Amino acid sequence: MLRKFTFSVLTVLLAGLWSCESLDNAPQLTPDGQQVISKGTDLQEALRRGYATWWGSVHSPEPAVALGVTADAYALPWDDFGAAAMGQEPRLSYRNLNSEPLDYRAIVEVPWYGCLQAVADANDVLNALSQGVSIDQNGPQDQSVRAAAYALRGLSWGYLSLWFDQAPVVDENTKLGGTIEFMPYTTVNARAVEELEAAIQLAEANGIDFIHNYFNGLPLDGSTFAELAHSYAARFLAQAARTLDENETTNWQAVLQHAEQGLTFDFAPIANGNQWTSYQQYTLANTEAGPFWARLDQRLVAAFDSNQPARYPQVEANGEAPLSETQATSGDARLTSDFVYSPVVGFPADRGEWHFSHYQHKRQLIQPDLFGDGLAGPMPTFLKADNELLQAEALLRTSQTAAAANVIDGGSRTSRGNLPPLTAAAPYFEVEEALLYERAIELFNTAPASLWLDRRRMRPREASTEVTALGGLQLGTPAQLPVPASELRINGMEEYSFGGEQDPQGIERFFY
Repeated sequence: MLRKFTFSVLTVLLAGLWSCESLDNAPQLTPDGQQVISKGTDLQEALRRGYATWWGSVHSPEPAVALGVTADAYALPWDDFGAAAMGQEPRLSYRNLNSEPLDYRAIVEVPWYGCLQAVADANDVLNALSQGVSIDQNGPQDQSVRAAAYALRGLSWGYLSLWFDQAPVVDENTKLGGTIEFMPYTTVNARAVEELEAAIQLAEANGIDFIHNYFNGLPLDGSTFAELAHSYAARFLAQAARTLDENETTNWQAVLQHAEQGLTFDFAPIANGNQWTSYQQYTLANTEAGPFWARLDQRLVAAFDSNQPARYPQVEANGEAPLSETQATSGDARLTSDFVYSPVVGFPADRGEWHFSHYQHKRQLIQPDLFGDGLAGPMPTFLKADNELLQAEALLRTSQTAAAANVIDGGSRTSRGNLPPLTAAAPYFEVEEALLYERAIELFNTAPASLWLDRRRMRPREASTEVTALGGLQLGTPAQLPVPASELRINGMEEYSFGGEQDPQGIERFFY
C-alpha cells in the first residue's frame, strides 16, 4: 500500500539540515529550500557534498555494524551503534520509537535522512542545469556533472530500496508544497537502476572527456565509472529480495547483463578522517579499541571449520560444556591470512555468550593497498570479486550451473582460499553453497550489511538455538527497516516496525 508523505517536512530535510557537515556549514538556500547554484563550480561543489553525505549515510557504523551483528557477520555485545539490541537472542523487533537512545535510532535515521539529502543535492544540480547554469555550455563537463547526479540518485535510492520497506522517489521535477507518495521498495529499486543506466549512457557518450571526481581520492574516467554503475545496478537487483521465494523472482538476466560489464578493479575510496571514513574502523583488528570491538561471528568460524559449533556454547546460561577447541582449523588459507586468533574473548558473559568469538579480521595487515583502517587509507566497499560472484549467481539462477562453477573456481575460492575447484558435474546446491561461502568470507567487511542481505534471501530463517553456519537470518530478525518514527509522527502516520516474536520472518509490518 502506498503512503502519502507531507512534503513540507521533506523540504526542510532536503534543504541540508541533515548532513555530514555541521549546520554552521550548511549550504546557502533559497526560500523554497534549494541550494543556491549560480555558476558551474557550484554544481561540482553540490555534488561533492552530496557524495560525501551518501557515503556517510551508508558506510557509517550505525547502520553497517548493527545490521552486520543482526546478520551474524560480526559479534559485538556493546550498546554502541545499537549493536547489542540488534544482536539479542532470540531476536527482538526493531523498536521504532522516538524514546529510544540516539545510537539506536541512528540505525534508521542515518541512512534514511542521509540518502534523501544526497538525492536533494543531485536534484539541485539537475534543476540548475535545466535553468542554464553551466560549466561548458552542455559540453563534456556538463554531461559529466549530469551523469554524476543521476548516479548519486541511483546509489541513494538503491540503498533505500535494499534497507527500507518504502521510500519517497523525489526528482528535480517534483513540485514543492504538495504531497508525494511513499513507494514500495520494489519500485524504488527499479528507479535506482534506471538512474544508474542513464548515468552509464552519458558516461559512454562522452568517451575520453568524461571525468568523475566525487569519490574521495578515486577519480574515475568514463569506462571505470560505467563499470562501477553496472556493478551497483547488479547489486541492487540481486540483493533486493526479502525471502527465498522472492529471490527466485529476481530478474537474474538483468543482473547478469550488468555484472558482465561490471567492475574490473576493487572500488575503495580513500579515507580522510573527516567526512570520508568507514565503519571498518570498528570491525578490523588492531584498532585503537584493541580486542574489544567486533569479531568474526561464531557462525562464520563454523563456516571455516565444520567441527566448530555455529553457536558459541552458553555455559553460564544453561550449563552446556564449554568450547572444547577454541582454535579452528580449515583448508581455506584465508582463516590464517585474513583473520587473527585470540584465546581470550574479552566480552562479558552476562551480555550473551552467543557473542563470543576467538577471531578478528586483519586483512588490512596483509593487503594494505586494499584496506586501510577506516580512518586513513582505502575503504573497500565493492570488490571485483563481489561483481564476479554476482555474475556467478546470475548464471546459476539462469540454469547455467557449470558456467557459474567456472566463475567461482576462477576467483577467490582458489586464488586466495587455495580450496579445490568444484567438480565438473557439481550439482546446483553445491555450487550455491560455494557461492554463499565466498560471499560471506571473501567479501567480509567490504560491503555494508551484505551478509544481512544475503542471508535473508538465500536461506530460510533459523531459530537462534539451531543456527547453521551459512543458514538464513535468525527468526525474528528484521529483514527490512521501517521509516524512522520521527518521520512517521511528524507526518501523522502510524508508527510501525518489523521483526521479533510477532514477525518471525521480519517482513510483515506491525503497528504499535
